[in-house]
Amino acid sequence: MASGADAVNGLAYATWLAQVQLFGFAIQLPVDPLGEILGLPLALAGRRGYLPRLMHTSNVAISMLALGYARRILYYRRRYSGISLVRALLLSLSDIMYRPFVTTLSQLAAKHAIYLSASTIAPHVRRSTSEREIRRLGQRQAHEVYLPDSPGVYNTGFLWGPDGHLIGTTDKVFLTANEMSTLDLIPGDLDRVQPFETEMGKVGIAISLDAFTPEYLRTLDSQGTRIVIQNEANDQTWAAPSHTYEWRPQEWLNSVLGCLQDDYPNLHYNICPIQVGNFFDIIFDGQSTITKKSECDPDPRCNFVGNEGFVHTVTGKPMKGEVLALSHWVVEDPRWTKPQVSLAERRKALEQIAKQLLPGGARANQYPESVIWADVDVPVS
Repeated sequence: MASGADAVNGLAYATWLAQVQLFGFAIQLPVDPLGEILGLPLALAGRRGYLPRLMHTSNVAISMLALGYARRILYYRRRYSGISLVRALLLSLSDIMYRPFVTTLSQLAAKHAIYLSASTIAPHVRRSTSEREIRRLGQRQAHEVYLPDSPGVYNTGFLWGPDGHLIGTTDKVFLTANEMSTLDLIPGDLDRVQPFETEMGKVGIAISLDAFTPEYLRTLDSQGTRIVIQNEANDQTWAAPSHTYEWRPQEWLNSVLGCLQDDYPNLHYNICPIQVGNFFDIIFDGQSTITKKSECDPDPRCNFVGNEGFVHTVTGKPMKGEVLALSHWVVEDPRWTKPQVSLAERRKALEQIAKQLLPGGARANQYPESVIWADVDVPVS
């Protein structure tokens, strides 16, 4: 899916989301998961976001945004003594980032009669109709405002039902270094993680790093979860080494296939939609997948670019399972057009393409938009 960087007000955001080709698969009723930080563009909405939208780097844009919300930042720093500037800014953005996000996705779920999931950065909120609070902390002519009920800000996954009602939320437990140091997010409580009952079985949300973490997966598995929704926004170059392994797509199999191994007998499907697109100088790149538990070896033709086999990069164990659907990357893996090239040569060529996607590159922001789907049968508990 595209980055949504041009969705700069509530109406534009709703229009953009309505045009997004929903990623999903049909099981009795469709399930349509979207990306990890889908509400991020809303931070730049309205007149306070006008100058930040003109900037070229995220750091400068955030600084300009903080100037626009200076009064609210001071309010929240007085209200919650000791919080950081970035936390105060995110609290100041509560209504503008939360209200269009939940309203639009609720309406889309009801319109298409689907289960819909997405994640965003937000505090836990309360809804207020107080004229004083709307005037002070909300939007002009609004009839309600969503306000933080505590100083914490989280990376939260949402699941709506086919009637548009919010079934539940899950806070990301295992945060990345950037989420903790740059965004000052609060980790969720693992003891509060639970799947949600749906017509096709229990659905659990595992945002990004949570889906790589055995402790988290065991928590979902122990509660009879059948489907894992892994909302993703990989903010690193896709076809490249990671901080912990020589090739990021190879390591990515640890989640989308790793969670379906025999260690987790109840987990049968993983749906991993990856948000793509450049947001200022921040990149989001990757390939979306739908995977299934199976005793079969994965089809080697259904693998991420630059990969070789399906071995878990931490345990060293070969993985079983089926890749039911896989989105295309920018170019095809050279192994299919030039089978004589070595693995190192393949990866070097792919990494050069990945660098061209960066801001200022020859292919800047030319990420393909994808729709993938699969018909599946979910085992009855």
